[in-house]
Amino acid sequence: MLGQFWEAIFQIIQNLTDFLIPAVVGMAVLPIVLIFRRKLVHLVLFIIKKITGRFRAASAITDSFERPAVFLMTVLAVYLGIVAFVYAAGLRLEAGGFLVFLTKFLKICVICAVTWGLMNAAPPIVEAIQGGEKDVDKTLVVFFSKIVRVVLVIIAAVIVIAEIGYNISGLITGLGIGGLTVALAAKDSASNLFGGLVIIADKPFAVDDWIETPDLEGVVTDITLRSTRIRTFKDAEVIVPNSTLANAQIINWSRMKKRRVSFHLGVTYGTPTEKLKKATEGIRSLLQNHPDVDPDVIVVTFDEFGAYSLNLQIYFFSTKTSWGDYMKVKEDINLQILGYLESIGVEIAFPTQTLLCGKK
Repeated sequence: MLGQFWEAIFQIIQNLTDFLIPAVVGMAVLPIVLIFRRKLVHLVLFIIKKITGRFRAASAITDSFERPAVFLMTVLAVYLGIVAFVYAAGLRLEAGGFLVFLTKFLKICVICAVTWGLMNAAPPIVEAIQGGEKDVDKTLVVFFSKIVRVVLVIIAAVIVIAEIGYNISGLITGLGIGGLTVALAAKDSASNLFGGLVIIADKPFAVDDWIETPDLEGVVTDITLRSTRIRTFKDAEVIVPNSTLANAQIINWSRMKKRRVSFHLGVTYGTPTEKLKKATEGIRSLLQNHPDVDPDVIVVTFDEFGAYSLNLQIYFFSTKTSWGDYMKVKEDINLQILGYLESIGVEIAFPTQTLLCGKK
């Protein structure tokens, strides 16, 4: 009797050992992976970068998968922890349906993570395909990256729907029946899409270009399949349909090779003729020697007798075209002109009136 009692005790201890050891080991995987998942992902990506280091876009493409890999590592750790606990508890048959669901969920997470990474990697991949080691048009990279992302989302959605168990052929048939209705409803969208293709092919402007149309002026921030986003100089974002821009007159100020500066400078009527000649010659020489002024077109001449000043016409082109650099060139030249006129004793005029008083 006593022997049977101890045998029962040993059997219970054996069963607990058989359950606890796998359960503890399995459940320990979850917190360990959750704590070290980022470091593990960084290590794997670092190794991949070292292997593919000779390729220009390899680093950017590899970094695109960092967050999806961390997400996938988290899901995988939870999955393995749950499966280990179920098997250790001997609930394999009872939890069979749950494990099937869990496996499908894991597959869907893998599909989503891979799609997420490929969507992030689309810009460097497109840039590598189009340009290799050369600089490429940023607009083309942005535009085709968006197309690639849309295609990836569609493919991933179809795979997920198939994984869930939905009949794909029935879905495709339904899309075919409603295709005509969708096409008619999306007439404007199709027009904008073709407008975007025209913009990409003709290249009237690119991302980061400063453009002006009959309706607005600003910097292009994004070009999508449907519209173009323009940031105005009042810091407002305007979304313009591509079909509108494709048919509009566009001035692309960013493609100026040089930028004009033209103004009148008035000096006082009391300025002697010799000093007036010296002023025009000195300003002309100053402009010819300035590193940011086009030396081929410089005009400095005594232009007209103004209402209260002798007006000098100053006309030249700055080789700096961006707004900030252009304003710096103008400021530097204005300060130099002002200093030169002070050095030769020529005064700049300001509005004045002369009153003649006489006896009646």
